Amino acid sequence: MTRQLESVGTEPTPLAARRPPEAGLSTADRETSAWFAEHYGDAADQIISFFENDGISMAGHDIADVGCGDGIIDLGLALKSGARSVVGFDIAPTDPDWLLRRAKDEGVADQLPDNLEFRTCEPRRLPADDDSFDFVVTWSAFEHIEDPVAVLREIRRILRPHGILFLQIWPLYHSEHGAHLWQCIPDHFVHHLRSDDEIKRAVRACTKHSPEQAEEFLEVFDELNRVTLDDLQRAMLAAGIRVAKLELQSESIQIPPELARRSLTQLGISGVKLLAVLG
Repeated sequence: MTRQLESVGTEPTPLAARRPPEAGLSTADRETSAWFAEHYGDAADQIISFFENDGISMAGHDIADVGCGDGIIDLGLALKSGARSVVGFDIAPTDPDWLLRRAKDEGVADQLPDNLEFRTCEPRRLPADDDSFDFVVTWSAFEHIEDPVAVLREIRRILRPHGILFLQIWPLYHSEHGAHLWQCIPDHFVHHLRSDDEIKRAVRACTKHSPEQAEEFLEVFDELNRVTLDDLQRAMLAAGIRVAKLELQSESIQIPPELARRSLTQLGISGVKLLAVLG
């Protein structure tokens, strides 16, 4: 459930004024800096405001992030939400030394906050006690999870009775960028219009990235669970969780004639943010 290096589909929020200037940075450094901005400065803020718009404050509460990846979002939540604790979970260990170096480079922190922690989990098991968190958040992770029902049941287990789940997915598989391969193939709906073999040849022939990166992109493509919004709702209900607030993400799209009979909701809903509660 590791969060991959992919755009969140929104314009990054500017960082603090003391962020160092980008003049002289390499292309790779600029990409890493933009990635940090999107997640520390944009994704974390979106999560906080999604709660606050319903009058819900994260201050003084315990937060879990399922599929935390590199931990940048968790750093943002730990520093900006006023949370008592933020615990990031992922099947791949999060590197706090790397995160601290990025935080220093971006000018947002000189040390990781005391309320931030990372734990390595199993694909279907979270190392946390029952009823131990007030909020669970997950950002661009559930399209990568092999068994959504099992993980949602774990989320239900670790949430306190009054707890709330925030879940974001972008892009959903059947939408125009759902293959997660825009770094190599700019064509829209490529996963619906080309065979898997054609896609793999195109990614491996891309000269923008190293062969190792190409294989990482293809690994992500192969692991996508192809969940739809309705699939997600069924999984949540099976786990004893119900959606209480829903925000759809979409944009104007050109539908190729080959896809004229495909579900418009699947093609047109590019992502989703939601709040869910137990019951």
